[in-house]
Amino acid sequence: MNTRFQDTDDKALWQRISAEEDALAFAELHRRYAAKLYALAYRKLGERTAAEDIVQDLFVYFWTHRQAIVIEKEVPVYLFTSLRNRIISSLRKKMAPKAVSLDDLPAQSLLAHSANPVQDWIQHQELQALYERELSTLPEKSRQAFELSRSGLTNRETAELLQITEKTVEFHISKVLRILREKVKYLVLLGGFLSP
Repeated sequence: MNTRFQDTDDKALWQRISAEEDALAFAELHRRYAAKLYALAYRKLGERTAAEDIVQDLFVYFWTHRQAIVIEKEVPVYLFTSLRNRIISSLRKKMAPKAVSLDDLPAQSLLAHSANPVQDWIQHQELQALYERELSTLPEKSRQAFELSRSGLTNRETAELLQITEKTVEFHISKVLRILREKVKYLVLLGGFLSP
């Protein structure tokens, strides 16, 4: 094992990878996160080979696109969010043969859904903007704990990554959820959402 980058933080490793194409820095990030990413993929997919493939594909993409990738948040948040998206795509592909055409659905089922998809889309975009804005104002540890938990990690895995206790992770997640609930409730009371 190469100990050259053992004490280097993730952000500095990413800078070396993206700017200098440093393979040793990449190997260190791989060493830090591959097993955790695999554990999550295996837990979600239930297949060893599929989990190995998806994690390997993620790291291959990470290396081959290193100059184009922009990591706005923390490196582990990027990796786990990318993995979550790949898992979702994989599960969608498995479900594709089970998809039903809208033409095959009874008209009553279709009428039960929104009659104004444009308004729904606008409300969704406004809610997403509020969500992003509120997340950006949170303390860093709270935001990181929340984002990692939403990328599919358990509280224990999040605690290990952030080097804090599980109780602290739970506290941060509860705090973020409380803040987001209050903001969304306030917006609904103002009539910004859910109005016909």
